[in-house]
Amino acid sequence: MQISEFDISTADGIILLNDIRIDDRVLPQGHKLTREDIMFLKIIGIKKITGVRTVPGDITVETALGMIAPQICGNNLVYTISKNSNSCKIVANSDGIFICTDERLAKFNRINPYMTLNTVPAYKNVKKGDVIGSLKFRCPIVEQSFVDDIIFRLSGNEPLLKIQSENMIKAAVLFTQFYKDNAENKHFSAVVKRLIKNFSGLQLEFAQEFYCAHEYTDTAAGISEAAGKYPLVFVIPALPSSYVGDTVPAALSASSDCIVCSNIPQDTLSDLMIATKKNSKIIVLPYHYDKVTSPLADKFIKMAITKDKLFQNDFPHFNNVLLEDTKLSDEEKENIISPDNNKKKTKTEAHIAAVILAAGISTRARCNKLLVKLGDEPLFMKAVRAAIKSKANPIYVVTGHRAEELEEYMEDLDINILRNDDYMSGVKTSIRLGINSVPSFCDGAMLIPADMPCITPAYINKMIKTFDKDKHRQLCISQFKGKKYNPILWGKDIYQSADLVPENSHLRAIFMEHYDYTKFVEADEECCIDINFPYDIEVLTNK
Repeated sequence: MQISEFDISTADGIILLNDIRIDDRVLPQGHKLTREDIMFLKIIGIKKITGVRTVPGDITVETALGMIAPQICGNNLVYTISKNSNSCKIVANSDGIFICTDERLAKFNRINPYMTLNTVPAYKNVKKGDVIGSLKFRCPIVEQSFVDDIIFRLSGNEPLLKIQSENMIKAAVLFTQFYKDNAENKHFSAVVKRLIKNFSGLQLEFAQEFYCAHEYTDTAAGISEAAGKYPLVFVIPALPSSYVGDTVPAALSASSDCIVCSNIPQDTLSDLMIATKKNSKIIVLPYHYDKVTSPLADKFIKMAITKDKLFQNDFPHFNNVLLEDTKLSDEEKENIISPDNNKKKTKTEAHIAAVILAAGISTRARCNKLLVKLGDEPLFMKAVRAAIKSKANPIYVVTGHRAEELEEYMEDLDINILRNDDYMSGVKTSIRLGINSVPSFCDGAMLIPADMPCITPAYINKMIKTFDKDKHRQLCISQFKGKKYNPILWGKDIYQSADLVPENSHLRAIFMEHYDYTKFVEADEECCIDINFPYDIEVLTNK
């Protein structure tokens, strides 16, 4: 299909992308213009119109929705397609619990920006006839190949959405006793009351109560006994858990097969734990569960109750739990501390970003040199860690070739990863991507090739210290015995010229146009080593 702005005189047969008003009537999105329509548009002064010219193989949105919706809808779901809104409503065909994985839904919505799937919250109780989702296209015409690709992407898993029927689940409750007094019993009752209130729609039958001392051995034995009799066990602890070796976490680890959720990122309810033991699921409720509202904890508990199989990746920690208590006590107000008091950077020191270039294909090394293991981690991580430990901030790593593998090593680091899809066009595309990402408050950016495993935080700091942020233009180049090396630090006034020092720099003059404002930073020989050939890798790995 061809989407473009067409001259109104040549728009016969064009399908409109937007509603167009003509006097007291509207030509709706998806309408195919006729000669009569064009005549009226000319009368009201319309000279150009944006629309779609179809080609063989294009299909209507209604057809596309009719092909995709069956792939999305699982058990107990039906759908209805609206002809006037380019959308499909997905409807519950029975009472039950709506099941959907956030990660899969997010992946589906990344397929194409012109198609969106919205749903009600996962693990919500729904009734027959409730709308639980809406699939919509922005354009009235779709390429058949695009639809085929979507169906292919959806074909490797069970349907994305489903309604799980409400079946009675027998559950046990284990109380770990510490004080054995009325206050403790009152606390236990409050937690159970909240538990019943929050999950009454899940058809839980609390079949038996167990009691044990709040001690490691007794708690482990109590969990094993309850899990041996019931498919679902709630543990209500007498004391909150503070760390992994505390009584309940240690007992759960000893008595279960796998802990799939060891905590949640909420300071008031962080001690939620979920584990499995053969065919049973064990949920350790947070100590303060009766007093604190937590949609995340409730979602994880619902997931644990309803899912057939539980895995650690079902309980991700990328969730941001919003803060509710935003008031300071008088004591806290008196102890306000500015973070500026703890900064190591002086007011006269430049603010420098680091751009680590890790997108290349390592042709001369005959393997991906960046992934060669040095100890417990790959070669490129040496440069990444050196930058993180230095005064450079923020840190950017540009990936390209085998990006997923490199990015996996940086998953838990709070740095900025930039994916260069055009890395085959050369290192300058990575330089430009990195430099363009550096925020304006930075005085400059240091370009560090990722194949420099011996670069140190101290040397990066030395380059930053050499940079004079009060100068209009500035370029700092590494040097050893008169020969120029990387890394190289560019002032923000000359970002448009940013480049690396070429390997044959000793054979020719480089950066002559920047000579008037260039500073050379003396390095040691090892710090400037870069890895290019199989021999370099062999020498490095044998050190």
